[in-house]
Amino acid sequence: MTRSLAVLMLASLACAHATPTPAPAPVATPAPVPAAALQDRYGDSTETAVTVPVEGDEVKFENEWMFDRFGRFRRLKFAVAHAGDRHYDVITIELPDHSEHTVYFDITDLWVKWGKP
Repeated sequence: MTRSLAVLMLASLACAHATPTPAPAPVATPAPVPAAALQDRYGDSTETAVTVPVEGDEVKFENEWMFDRFGRFRRLKFAVAHAGDRHYDVITIELPDHSEHTVYFDITDLWVKWGKP
């Protein structure tokens, strides 16, 4: 009994003199980000235009890209636009909720392939 008492006393002394563990550094909380900054703007302007691949059917690519992003849609307008040395398909679509979206596709590489000046 005295031996177990001595072991217990030594264990309690060891715990009393143990070096304290340093507290973890506080984690910085990130600043809140507005919801508008989190929205995907891909294809919303000439600066974020979707590049159409040279290989394959460009109309099928554009239609599938819009369907994958928006779901069912109806084409309202179609135009070809030029800004500097870049060329774009500009397509305005209507969704089932009657909202309209304009999507820009960069067709510059196709323009070169077609041999247009």
